[in-house]
Amino acid sequence: MSSRVRELVRALITPRTGATARKSRRQRGMNLLEIMVVLVIISLVAGTVGVAVMKQLENAKQKQAKIQIHNLSEALELYKLQFHNYPGTGEGLQALVAPKGNAQPFITSVPKDPWGHDYVYIFPGAANPSGFDLLSYGSDGVQSADDITNVEQAQ
Repeated sequence: MSSRVRELVRALITPRTGATARKSRRQRGMNLLEIMVVLVIISLVAGTVGVAVMKQLENAKQKQAKIQIHNLSEALELYKLQFHNYPGTGEGLQALVAPKGNAQPFITSVPKDPWGHDYVYIFPGAANPSGFDLLSYGSDGVQSADDITNVEQAQ
């Protein structure tokens, strides 16, 4: 055997100690436990940030619904000024898009709420007997405590 081959064999067989062993451990990289700890930490951070982002998204949708209800309420007030009454429940919000006679539309189209549902229009209103009720059923799409209405804006 050549001297170079003998050195390589001796290096492979001889146990490493001291600085040589530390260097090889650093060169090896991370072990499975270290990788798992890093993944757990990343998951915790992502989970915390994800919950905060989803809550902000829901708050933004609620604010958007309030703004749309306000804008639709303003259009209904303009309708009342021109026709001396609000549209009936049967006519609904479509009366703002295609008003009676040859009148100009008050809005170009009736928007859906941020959750993709139609706004509910009732005239005369149950909560506002002298006016109208305009509401979004919120994220669940059914009448419940999370509904967004024009009643709280009118007061």
